Amino acid sequence: MQKVEVKDQALNMTMMILKVPAGWVLHQDVASNPNGSGYLKFLLAMESPEGEIHGFLPLMMNYNAYVMYGQQSGVYFDELVNYLMHYCSRPFLEKFIIGNRQSDKEALASDEGRQYREFAENYTNMVIQAGAYATMDFDIIKMDFTASRKNVPYKGVLKATKIGVIDQNPYLTSKYGIVLGGFTLAPENLFAQAEKREMDMDLQVNPKWDAKRSQIIDMETQRMSQDHQARMAQQRQQFNAHQQNMASLRQTFDQQNQAWYERNFGSGGSSSYSGNASVTDAITGYSSFSDPYTGQQIKKEGHYNYWYTNEFGEYHGTDDPNFQPGNHYSGNWTPIQPLKPDH
Repeated sequence: MQKVEVKDQALNMTMMILKVPAGWVLHQDVASNPNGSGYLKFLLAMESPEGEIHGFLPLMMNYNAYVMYGQQSGVYFDELVNYLMHYCSRPFLEKFIIGNRQSDKEALASDEGRQYREFAENYTNMVIQAGAYATMDFDIIKMDFTASRKNVPYKGVLKATKIGVIDQNPYLTSKYGIVLGGFTLAPENLFAQAEKREMDMDLQVNPKWDAKRSQIIDMETQRMSQDHQARMAQQRQQFNAHQQNMASLRQTFDQQNQAWYERNFGSGGSSSYSGNASVTDAITGYSSFSDPYTGQQIKKEGHYNYWYTNEFGEYHGTDDPNFQPGNHYSGNWTPIQPLKPDH
């Protein structure tokens, strides 16, 4: 085994030291977000001369999703895991196809799985003690996939742990937590032995890097808590103001939305944004967008002068021309304009 140093390019310091088998190559390209818990880029995987690859998902990647009136904003564990799987394996693979996804019963029953569950229980109890009505959101999943690399058939498996909380109240359901995990890739004829291989990397995190990251994450957590409280107060105010007429408006919206869906998708028509859809958005308080990453048309609550989106499918609206979401939240944020009627 050989010791290799992993550098955090954004913080300009050693992130960790780990052991790599002799003859293997460590691929690394890591830059943490200096303003949040995520990463600007993350590639950390070791590769054998035969093309067997063992890699990490971004260390302790946060997820946050909010649901109100059936509309979800943010990104939940399921979507984030799919995105991370593509992102982390993209440097190695082409023609990526997702296979089966299920709870990893063997991992859940292991000592490590029990330790993760205990951590999730403690995490949930802390939220409950803070006055929230919360339930534990815990699982360890395993997902297989197939791909190719330079015309060589590859197989892979991703394993990820969800340590989260579901916080429900009359106005808003919040789902948040962290993702831990890694993946294994190998040519089809080597995959069976690759999946069983146990790697003792003797990973040693740099205490100075860990302290710096903890400081950044604490600051982000405080900002998120303040944003959450402000959002809750705003939602309560809106809920009380519109409680009596929301049912009829919701019915109108559902009818209009169903008509739009059937018009654009039910008969194979192309997606558009009509004048009627614009009026419905104005009445119900929503803005519609064409998501730049999926191409799908989506709705987000609120009418703001400025909107931003990132690669995780998150949207943020504001009336402040000086507000930059990249200084407060993870991801690469870009401006986006709401749709305007086609006719």
